[in-house]
Amino acid sequence: MPASGGVRLLTLLRPYTALFVGSILATVVASVLDGFTFVLLIPFLRALFGQSVLPAAGDAGTRVEGVLDRIAGPLIHAGQPELALRNVVIVLLGALFLKNAASYLSTMGSVTIQEGIVRDLRVRMVRHLQTLPLGFFQRTRAGQLVARLVSDTDQVRLAVSAALASLLQNVVMIAVCVAILFGLSWRLTLLALALAPALPAAIRPLVNSLRRRARAVVAERGEVTSHVGEMLASVKLIRAYVAEAYEAARFERLAERYRKRVIRAQRFSSLTSPVTEVFGGVMIVLILWVGTRVVLDNPAGLRPEVLIAFLAIALRLMAPLKSVANYPVTMATAVAAADRLFEILDLPADEGDRPGEEPAPVFRERIEYRAVSFAYDQNAAVLVDVDLEVRRGQIIALVGPSGAGKTTLVDLLPRFYEPTRGAILLDGVPLVRYTRRSLRERMGIVSQETVLLNDTVLANIAYGRTDYALDQVRAAAQAANADEFITRLPQGYETVLGERGTRLSGGQRQRVAIARALLRDPPILILDEATSALDTESERLVQQAIDRLMEHRTTLVIAHRLATVRHADFIVVLNDGRVVERGRHDELYAAGGLYRRLYDLQFRD
Repeated sequence: MPASGGVRLLTLLRPYTALFVGSILATVVASVLDGFTFVLLIPFLRALFGQSVLPAAGDAGTRVEGVLDRIAGPLIHAGQPELALRNVVIVLLGALFLKNAASYLSTMGSVTIQEGIVRDLRVRMVRHLQTLPLGFFQRTRAGQLVARLVSDTDQVRLAVSAALASLLQNVVMIAVCVAILFGLSWRLTLLALALAPALPAAIRPLVNSLRRRARAVVAERGEVTSHVGEMLASVKLIRAYVAEAYEAARFERLAERYRKRVIRAQRFSSLTSPVTEVFGGVMIVLILWVGTRVVLDNPAGLRPEVLIAFLAIALRLMAPLKSVANYPVTMATAVAAADRLFEILDLPADEGDRPGEEPAPVFRERIEYRAVSFAYDQNAAVLVDVDLEVRRGQIIALVGPSGAGKTTLVDLLPRFYEPTRGAILLDGVPLVRYTRRSLRERMGIVSQETVLLNDTVLANIAYGRTDYALDQVRAAAQAANADEFITRLPQGYETVLGERGTRLSGGQRQRVAIARALLRDPPILILDEATSALDTESERLVQQAIDRLMEHRTTLVIAHRLATVRHADFIVVLNDGRVVERGRHDELYAAGGLYRRLYDLQFRD
């Protein structure tokens, strides 16, 4: 079992130490009582066949029967055979009841622990994902993350249950049974134990092959999940391009590849059970043959009722032996999933407060970009030596062709990314001196792609906060021209919007997003093409809401429709990551540069 995943899984048990110890104790009690019920076969058979004479001190099994006599001797050695048989049955039923009660407590303890560990692991994953850089999410398919968060943590449950509910219980059961078998006949027990090393030797090659294939299966399952999520999110595109058959064929190929990997892994997984079964059968047949010869040749050395009890316990030993033999197989898949989880958890956190950072003060004067350059993952620079100053209360428009670096420029302000070179200052102090949380609390962001959650209108507007009253939310919605359509929804502000807000039109979604920003009342506002892709009426309502939102705020506007930024205090024109022009609309238009060409392209008609 790879130490990377398996050993680290055991560290997750630490918060459940007391429950873990209690579960082990209950397992020991259940296993001892289970063995006790089988030992009761000896007095039961003796009473059944009317043998009232106790065995001599040197007979096989007398050590076990001596312990049994001290526990329940007066009951199982009653004078009349019928009375003795009845008492044995009563003791047997009592032992069965106590054994199953202890087994139930052990199982429930194990279930509680494994579900707690899975919950803790999922919460830890979600918390850690919140700290990873945005670039990680751009490189990683969302379906792969969902598969790790849901499917892989479920696979981890197998590891925990195998380690607790299965492995520990079965190891204790084996130990108890072997101890009883030694007490019944040490010769037959040594014979059985002599064969034991052959089983792990036979299974080890199967387990090694399975581990490699289990990792491939887990990775392929993530690909299937990713593809399904992508396909469901693109239903409209698929139908618009009549690509249903194409997508079905793609998925069929992926599903077939996954099927083949599962079958290859299952070939080795399924072999362990028959190998263990055959091994156990050979061992039982050998014990039966040797034991029968001993009984026939020397009845005093091994009495028939002792041989029957020995065989019954040996047969009872088969199930836990089989489970323990299969343990590495179960763990191979579970640890492969755990390794994938720890791959994410081991990624260095990028978000969060760092030593020396402090809360950002109230914004008073200006924002400055000083020779700022930026590149994604050592690729070509997206921004090159950008110098920009934005004074409090100004509206600054960022325009330029697609890919010019406009969105990247504003993404550096809330520290979604850090500049590769240069610095951004708030009132003369570099942003890296302030915590990300405090900076973002002073900013409102409205983008072209509005993100709404499958929750109520109220929760979407008050997103991230639970202390806003309905009157405050409604006032923000009214200022965003959203209150009228919200009140017409079936449950008003308590209406659930569906995934990604599918119950609303594009303009309505934008107005909910503007209401969200208005409710926070931020001093700095970032608008990323907030009015693009809207019809004329929706754009008018959204623009009115934006005008109210921008009042008395410092605003950076990324605009595709240049008519919406003609009255900005300052327009910055970017091209290939560089600032190529800056000034007011009339000045830039008269200069005849890139801004004029972009403007004339939009208004040529």
